Amino acid sequence: MDVVFDKEIVDRAKNLTPPAEIRERIADYGRKVIVALEKEKSENTLPDISVAEIIPVGSFMNDTITHSSDKSDIVVQLNGLPSFENVSDLGRRIVDNMKMADPKETGEPLPQDYGFLISSHNCKVRVLVTIIPGDSAKLEPELHLDEKILMINYFSTRHTSWFAAQANSLSEENMQEYRALIRVLKDTRSRYSDFQHLSIWSLQYLAHYCLFKGPSRQKVNLGTAFRRFFELIAAGVFLPKAASLVDETAPNHRIGFDLTFQQRDSICQGAQTLVRIFATGNDGYRTILGTHGTAADLTQTASTWKGIEIRPALDAYKPECME
Repeated sequence: MDVVFDKEIVDRAKNLTPPAEIRERIADYGRKVIVALEKEKSENTLPDISVAEIIPVGSFMNDTITHSSDKSDIVVQLNGLPSFENVSDLGRRIVDNMKMADPKETGEPLPQDYGFLISSHNCKVRVLVTIIPGDSAKLEPELHLDEKILMINYFSTRHTSWFAAQANSLSEENMQEYRALIRVLKDTRSRYSDFQHLSIWSLQYLAHYCLFKGPSRQKVNLGTAFRRFFELIAAGVFLPKAASLVDETAPNHRIGFDLTFQQRDSICQGAQTLVRIFATGNDGYRTILGTHGTAADLTQTASTWKGIEIRPALDAYKPECME
């Protein structure tokens, strides 16, 4: 039964968690960036965009980062419209503020499609730029940052608020299990290419459903929740017109609305392949979990289990099929 894997999932999550000293280093660098942003908000040296809100978000804020991450995320909501030029100006201003506070600071702002990355020799902070949603109609494609990315950044603040609400309502034990499940699923996502288009928000929301909304709406064990995650995707939870989950932070949208048809198909195919491997027994389960077996991408290559060859699922989506 899947319950035998509960401890293995918890242990795997612990192995994926960065040491305390690394997490503190990331937190300290994030605090320096926030102080620099607060200084700009107060002084308003760039009145064309002026900083309105500064909100830590993402996996570091939610305490679900893995050892592969050395960064934190901060959303900056602007009063003005973010052009490529004035966002670059904001990045330089923030780093200047950091260097005034600490002359030893070595960070530099690197322009990105989401805003800018402040990168030092051992830490990074992603500054995710957004705007007041009502201003999106004023954006000009050749002049300003992409509207879709700006709105994704905006909704990340809602995602963080939702996660904080779960932390407040769940018991400490349940929250630890939930964080463990997210970590092992993020690791699985990184190892199997068919899942890499799945956003972290979709992953953590579906993980919550799989763990806490079992039969009769009861919590299930971690082992079952891990397998159930892939079973729901394999059954088509992200496919067009299929029964899906409504995004509680955006009631007019379903989870995974940002995926293209091709990406939905690939994610479903990958999950169907892994569900077949789950069915082969404990060795298959542990290989997907990442504790034993091959490091090969099983969503792309054939594998043999107890004499049974399992091949990756074939593409079902064709561009003309949705016309």
